[in-house]
Amino acid sequence: MKNFKAKLFGVSLFVLTLAASCNHDFNKVVPTSPPNTGAVYKTPKVLYIIADGARGVSVRDADIPTLKSLIPNAIYTWNSLSDATVNTDATNWADMITGVKKEKHNVLTEDFAGNSLATYPAIFQRIKSIRPTMRIASFSASSAFKANLTGGTDVSETFTSDDAVKTRMVDFLKADTASLVVGEFAGIEAAGKASGFDNSFPAYKAAINTFDTQLGAILASIKSRANYANENWMIIVSSNKGGPATLLPSQDDKTVFSNTSANTFTIIYNSGFNPTFIGKPFVGNSYTGNSVRFLGYPERGVGQVSKQLSPAFNFGDTSGFTISVKVKKHKNPVTTSRGDYYYNWPGFMGKRGADAQNTPTTGWGNDGASGPGWDFCLIQNTWRFFLAGKNGYKGGSEILGLNFSGDTWHDLTAVIERKPDGHKYVRVYTDGVMGITSRGGGSLANPLTTAYDLAGDGAANGTDVNLDNNSVLRVGYTPGEMDGGTGGATFGKIDVELKELKIFKIAIPDAAVKQYACDQTIDRSHPYYPYLIGYWPMDEGTGTVLNDKGPVAANMTLSQSSANGYSWQSFQDLICSPAATNLALLVPKNADIPTQILSWFNIARQAAWNLDGKVWVAN
Repeated sequence: MKNFKAKLFGVSLFVLTLAASCNHDFNKVVPTSPPNTGAVYKTPKVLYIIADGARGVSVRDADIPTLKSLIPNAIYTWNSLSDATVNTDATNWADMITGVKKEKHNVLTEDFAGNSLATYPAIFQRIKSIRPTMRIASFSASSAFKANLTGGTDVSETFTSDDAVKTRMVDFLKADTASLVVGEFAGIEAAGKASGFDNSFPAYKAAINTFDTQLGAILASIKSRANYANENWMIIVSSNKGGPATLLPSQDDKTVFSNTSANTFTIIYNSGFNPTFIGKPFVGNSYTGNSVRFLGYPERGVGQVSKQLSPAFNFGDTSGFTISVKVKKHKNPVTTSRGDYYYNWPGFMGKRGADAQNTPTTGWGNDGASGPGWDFCLIQNTWRFFLAGKNGYKGGSEILGLNFSGDTWHDLTAVIERKPDGHKYVRVYTDGVMGITSRGGGSLANPLTTAYDLAGDGAANGTDVNLDNNSVLRVGYTPGEMDGGTGGATFGKIDVELKELKIFKIAIPDAAVKQYACDQTIDRSHPYYPYLIGYWPMDEGTGTVLNDKGPVAANMTLSQSSANGYSWQSFQDLICSPAATNLALLVPKNADIPTQILSWFNIARQAAWNLDGKVWVAN
């Protein structure tokens, strides 16, 4: 156990440090000149090739002699990432051409409706603002690419086939003086849509091979240039996105790297580069056992402590308490275009409610109608700890944690602490990493890393944050809101697995939360074990009872309104996998490429551009 803790803590610290410092550190690696000694007097040039729908692993395993010939002098990976939530050509092209992600350019649909490209334009326009005489050309197989993403180019042409794009580029590159030449190819994606995005489909594999041959002709044209010896070419070849494919169980780790639609490849070549392979990063530790899976409305699977024993989990005006639980969320049962694991508001655990039957309810408590108490809820790609009290604090607080991935296990922890100033403070942790992403100015990009003072939400003093109520403690379905719904299919819709619920009658210090968050069980070696008042491992594997191994012995009884409302699951998964946003820092992503191009041309990115990318440097 000690080795497990040490290793996991080190990994978590590494990922957190990397995520927190990325903007500053990546600025530092932008070289003052192209990073290949001996070529500084040559004219910098860039060839940028985009292969639509080319899944990285499939490209790796196909017949690609041209691409493989670049590897001895390239930064390369078969596990780069496109946008993990919006699988459109337009969104990913926009990432690759603007250097910012969808949250900024707002290209969410194939028709580019509602975009913010006027604010975040193509990198070509950025280059022209600094070097207006630089010649830029674009050739594409997709009219939408040309129409929306080639502003600032001197030459922009579209064709009806990849072969036509290749033929025009071969002719153009023989003699034209353009410094940046872009080519967009659509054949691989067309084959994938017609058959499947895997080499087991002959048409898809053949399309990859054809693209490789077309690329070979383009590279040969560059080498035939009369002034080639005096030019310093960086050649970037990447896919905008992958496509749906079925993985073998041994290949599916349930992280973003198992999202076949987000799996791309990236090759950044220059004759002066040393080979630099970027492999798939560490994605978490193994976790095996049994759990309970809960469905929400209409199946209404729930586990509840009796009304007689639930008051043991009222905390009164104590110095503090801590609640933690292991969660694995499945894909949202309600079809959504915002991502497979995107939820709004539904509760999956808590102790709160104030109607005549003491039925627990979730939802915003501005009017105090739901009464005092607390809830853990899913919201968007993260979670919230909602709590409300008495007097001036009836409205309560909504404290959001950090994003966490779906179909792998994560530890969610909330700590309430009363400090000597009489105020009560909240700390929330995702896999032991503290981060508050709402209230007080915190955001996903810049989460708060200090405890949040509840006095700012109407708690005149600590006694206002008294969460005592007559509701039962429960896990699973809770009547509540989702996407603003008030009933029917949007009413309390969840699909989650739960394990290892622990409640401590003490505010566990920050260092201990971080150290023990991702432990897979708890025993007397835990320094705060004596303060444990409720512990439900949820590992029975069968039956209708969740046993409480704490001092109260407040067992939960499972119930449901229809079949499959709850079910026992055996699993072999990962636990505490870094969030997709953090994993994306460890491999190239689409928005990195424009920044890479700016660096090659020794153009400093302006702060006002607000770019999201980083530069990858050869070893």
